[in-house]
Amino acid sequence: MGRVFHRKIPVLIVVITLITVTFLCSCENFSKDTLRSAEVPLYFYAIDQQDDITLYFVDDNLDIPYIDIDTVEGLIERIYHEINEDNGYSLDVTKKGSLVTFTRDNHYYMNIDFDKDTFGFKDFDAFFVPSWSRTIMDVLSPDGVFDGFIISEDSSYSRYGSEVVIDLKKYGIDLIANGGNYYIPLQTVSDILLALPCYVLLLYNEESVFVYKYGSEAGKDLLKKWYEVEPATEKSEALSEFSYNELCMVMDYYYGLKEFHGIDSFDEFFTEVALKDALKSQDSAIGANALSVLLDLYIDDSHSGYTLNSWRLGMDTEVESKYGYSSLSKYESSMKYYQARMEFFPEGVPGYQEVGNTAYITFDSFLSKDKDVDYYKEPPTEDTEDTIGLFLYAYSRITRDNSQIENVVFDVSLNGGGDTVTASYIISLILGEGSVCIQDTLTGAYANESFRADANLDGKYDEKDSLLDYNLYCLTSPSSFSCGNLMPSVLKSSGRARIIGEQSGGGACVVMPFSTADGTILQISSPNRLSYMKNGSIYDIDQGIEPDYVIDKPEHFYDRAKLTNYINSLY
Repeated sequence: MGRVFHRKIPVLIVVITLITVTFLCSCENFSKDTLRSAEVPLYFYAIDQQDDITLYFVDDNLDIPYIDIDTVEGLIERIYHEINEDNGYSLDVTKKGSLVTFTRDNHYYMNIDFDKDTFGFKDFDAFFVPSWSRTIMDVLSPDGVFDGFIISEDSSYSRYGSEVVIDLKKYGIDLIANGGNYYIPLQTVSDILLALPCYVLLLYNEESVFVYKYGSEAGKDLLKKWYEVEPATEKSEALSEFSYNELCMVMDYYYGLKEFHGIDSFDEFFTEVALKDALKSQDSAIGANALSVLLDLYIDDSHSGYTLNSWRLGMDTEVESKYGYSSLSKYESSMKYYQARMEFFPEGVPGYQEVGNTAYITFDSFLSKDKDVDYYKEPPTEDTEDTIGLFLYAYSRITRDNSQIENVVFDVSLNGGGDTVTASYIISLILGEGSVCIQDTLTGAYANESFRADANLDGKYDEKDSLLDYNLYCLTSPSSFSCGNLMPSVLKSSGRARIIGEQSGGGACVVMPFSTADGTILQISSPNRLSYMKNGSIYDIDQGIEPDYVIDKPEHFYDRAKLTNYINSLY
């Protein structure tokens, strides 16, 4: 174990106030009855949105901040309103004894028991669902509700899930209550209330708090500011313990593929793979290496991974990388298919191509449409880059007067996934009405949402808005992953399209970002699992979809003259 590194109180923490209180907490870890408060800068979503936030610290542990319950409420509502653009979202907070209840605008509630150290949800999914959602879980986002794409309410439905109680006491994570004042660790708020429903992380570098939207453009400058402080490679023993406990809690409740890995307890799993000591190390580099090995080697599901160093190591510090068989296999497969495609398309493959009586639509990701783009006013062209624009252009060419097209091939052989809303739109454009099912493995809840797309941009949703008059094929490979696996799964289950190529690469769970308490940013496969419905049953797609017609040589995927002849021989 490394030595305990004592840091000076950061310069920007200008006010340290000693407050004497008597704790009504359930843990004996508190050796003193004091809280220290500090007002520090809060950077909300963008570097130019700066406010202040009051943090609280137990005894001398100035690296484990708490925030009071009123700050929790205000922060969550602001995030939903300003980042999620969910203006219908609201919280009502009631406090009684050791119990604080958050009640949503939809009347679903969360109980936080400061005596038992628990977060309790009568309906976990309903508490977090956006206010605009028509089902218990949501596939769309506000950016996904655009002209030319609607939810088919008559065909959409939900199943409610079971009650969830997150037991923090089990992990040594303490909530603090005293005479009407309530305090929750900043990290716990981030992990339980924001990471999965909002893609928002609360980052702390001992000088400031950052409200970071995972993957956002505004977040790039925010992260630069976060990294500006001097690295501190040694952690206190208390922070190392707390960070490990939060990691175990998040993985136990939120990792969506536990059963496939045979994991009941991640604390036990970390011991079994000899990573526990390293994950609890006070040396930040040792802990970071262990996290990388955990996710990239042992978990190895291609959605989970080590994303960014903590500020403690700095942005550019190299972290040990060891990758498992699945990740290496996907990489080798991608390179094999990419090189084969380059031989036939050295200048780059066109998004839309016609070969004889067959149209090929090739796209390597589900790239979302800019919300300011209006294809009713300015129809897409062959140079349009987003996937929705590509398909609208392809549809206009396929269905034009005197078109010779009989077959349509959707080439997702190198499609690694992308935006779920865009995937839903594409499925709907192809099938006339498409359905996507999302299931919560934590609660058992699911929602089956059906959509319609205005494929011909005539302002109507009718039988013309599909490609069902053509022979439909989807070209898949082991590199067809995530939404690149979802789309062929739904097409095959519809019975209206045939899969050609090789088995797709799987990847069913929606990504969940989160951070450790010492600042390392990670992502995992969440409990929200994309699936498809058939005969009223839910089918998991994580193992990939087998083709109806096998093509086992990559070069045969892209020799489109020969592939067109082969497709014509199938009927």
